Amino acid sequence: MRTFVFAAAAMGLCTGFAQAQYLMMPDSTNNALVLFDPTDGSVVNASYFGLAAGTPIHAMQVGNEIWVSEQIGDRLSRWDLFGNSLGAVSGGLDNVRGMGLIDGTVYATNSGTGNGAPGNAVVMFDTAGNNLGFFSTTGLAPSPFGVLAYGGGMLVSSSSANDDIHEFDLSGNSLGTFHNSTSLNFVEQMNYAADGNILAGAFSSPSGVYWLNYNTGEIVSSFAASGVRGVYQLGNGNIMWTNSSGAWVYDINTQQSTLVHGGGGRYIDFLLIPSPGSLALLGLAGVFGLSRRRR
Repeated sequence: MRTFVFAAAAMGLCTGFAQAQYLMMPDSTNNALVLFDPTDGSVVNASYFGLAAGTPIHAMQVGNEIWVSEQIGDRLSRWDLFGNSLGAVSGGLDNVRGMGLIDGTVYATNSGTGNGAPGNAVVMFDTAGNNLGFFSTTGLAPSPFGVLAYGGGMLVSSSSANDDIHEFDLSGNSLGTFHNSTSLNFVEQMNYAADGNILAGAFSSPSGVYWLNYNTGEIVSSFAASGVRGVYQLGNGNIMWTNSSGAWVYDINTQQSTLVHGGGGRYIDFLLIPSPGSLALLGLAGVFGLSRRRR
């Protein structure tokens, strides 16, 4: 088993000039970026900034920017860390879902063929937004939904057969099936668990959150949850997961889930706001000469 740094072991909201760490999730019902405490999943800001009404799926930090995939908007909108729009990466994308940032390249899952898009594929961009081409997932991970860095390459989840999760190298060459079974169906987001195994959110029956063995892809354990989209393990060991009702926290001791944010729950990712930018969230930006556009 490889050793992983568990990003969710975070400091929480910090005062002064310390950096601040959060979990972020697009709320596709209210078109807002929601921030959570990475330790316990409590809501820090239910509307950090507004998002375009393009069905935002995945907000991911790319350097000092936040990129948001828009499934209906057919683009990757770009924002600074305070919510100011920086335009968008568009063209060659249609029905985009989850993303991954691996070795300086953004990998975005795509399904449609409009706008010159390649159909079922992963489209690649550099961090300046330049299109680097794509690789097809047809017949391997049809209708791709998520990307996770894995073993020098990546895992790509899928909403339909053949494979629930397929492994590729960074150039898009197939490295074989990671997981494919009737026990898992329509996998959306994947993330790493604290023990180094892989968490997978299964949207369709049998819907739930699954732990998959890092080396073999076999199911280690699971819990039932309805229509799972996003998944992330918190610093206290509990599991945050999302569905169309919002964001939930599953208590591993009581084995019960509690709704912590109502809205359109989507993918969950880590956000680091370096000093002195963290002061903006504390309402102290003006004191130190910073600015954040109100939306």
